[in-house]
Amino acid sequence: MIRLGRGGRPLRIAYGRIFHEACAYSPSLTTREDFERMHRLEGAALARACSLRGSELEGYLPAAELSGFCAAARGAGDVEAIPLASSLAVPSGPLAADCFAWLLEDLIERLERAGAVDGVYLALHGSMQVEGLSEAPEAMILRRVREVVGPDTKIAVSYDLHANLSNGLIDPVDVLIGYRTNPHWDLAPTGFRAGNRLIRALRGQVRPTHAWRKLPLLLGGGQGIDFLPPMNEVFRWMKKLERDDPRVLSASLFMVHPFTSADDLGWAAHICTDGDEALAARLADELADRAWAKREVPIPTFLTPEAAIDEARQSNLRKLGPVTLVDCDDIVGAGAPGGNTHVTKALLEHARDLVSYVPVHDPEAVEALWSQPNGARVAFTLKGTPGYGMPPVEIAGATIAARTVGDSGRTLRLDVGTTHIAICERPPLPIHPKFWAALGLKARKADIIVQKNFFHYRIFYLSLSFHHVPVKTDGATSFERIKARTYDVPVYPTSDPKGWRESDPLMRRASTTAPDGARASA
Repeated sequence: MIRLGRGGRPLRIAYGRIFHEACAYSPSLTTREDFERMHRLEGAALARACSLRGSELEGYLPAAELSGFCAAARGAGDVEAIPLASSLAVPSGPLAADCFAWLLEDLIERLERAGAVDGVYLALHGSMQVEGLSEAPEAMILRRVREVVGPDTKIAVSYDLHANLSNGLIDPVDVLIGYRTNPHWDLAPTGFRAGNRLIRALRGQVRPTHAWRKLPLLLGGGQGIDFLPPMNEVFRWMKKLERDDPRVLSASLFMVHPFTSADDLGWAAHICTDGDEALAARLADELADRAWAKREVPIPTFLTPEAAIDEARQSNLRKLGPVTLVDCDDIVGAGAPGGNTHVTKALLEHARDLVSYVPVHDPEAVEALWSQPNGARVAFTLKGTPGYGMPPVEIAGATIAARTVGDSGRTLRLDVGTTHIAICERPPLPIHPKFWAALGLKARKADIIVQKNFFHYRIFYLSLSFHHVPVKTDGATSFERIKARTYDVPVYPTSDPKGWRESDPLMRRASTTAPDGARASA
């Protein structure tokens, strides 16, 4: 039964978003322009986008977290939803300091202008990183918001399933909700759940009580997909818990984004109950136990580009649609720049009998070739992202077949035999077949499509691609980088802790360092 929180006094609740997932190993900083190009809505424009007839993330999802929140407000009645601003950029390197300052100060100014509010809802990621900032940026956002609204106003927040939970992301808030799908299709339901719990708490219908646990775990759980083994058991348990027990307001598991430089990286379990501290603690322990039990289920085996091409060539499923090669070490969806040239080189050398589509970030090549007309034959050196250290690929006989300007900036399609290369001015995130359609290519006609995304492309390729091959190419999102760095406590799989309970209090106490270098308290 959905409890809408109807009845009670009228409420004023402000809402907004600052959302970014950072990769510490990317050579590129994220700038204000990256947000303005991808997604930036303010005030009345945000309210229209989150209405029943609006489109919140134009071109990707008509309804996301803020639309879900607004739906909860409409369902509850007597709630004035006050739009602040919504900002989202493609995952990339850490935010430039001036970019974060702009985002934060703009949000705070809008909140101050909104006047007295009963509550605030923010859609955040939980794995943001900012140039020169030694604490979690989301912790700073929440602290500043709390300073503006005071101790009596309630704050709700939602996080990506790959958030790195810490004290600063929990202590200032009253309601905390995480995605429960991977790939993440439940953005709007997440915002609805957050808004619903916030409204019920403001009307005195529930009393949110939190418990959380931190696990010394970075990689495990197979592919980490919520509806596939082994993690499907854990996610089914969480959903059933929240659905069947009215005492449980939320259950969330955060399978951390491991590519930031935070010292306290690790999975986290979070439970919120209606005023029952003992129940919250017991269920947080059980959720942590269930997640920890899946740690030894390995992630899929990564192949070399050459071996992946051979597997695609031999795949019977290729008759039904393209085989997807997932360039796991250059995942733009996890903050890599997308300019890894290893797969392109392998396709040119080993896949001449296969029709292949591959995107590459190379702004210098785009600049050099853009003035050439379609149909021109060109020779050039593919270098990838500047500063990325990728091997150059000499291409002697390419034809400029098409061009477009979109989310990836200026993009040229160069055909070299049966290999179709999309050279992009900005990091490419072609998770939707429309990326290739804009360049005159039909996704279903390919034998191989290269993706720079771990999971989300599967939503849009569900009826197109049925064989997915992870590829290792030595880029910014290589898991070898995770294994090579040091951590505050022994973490799996860089070491093999015998359990999570011993390190849990240490990891929770050692939240990301504050700006003055002092540790935040537990």
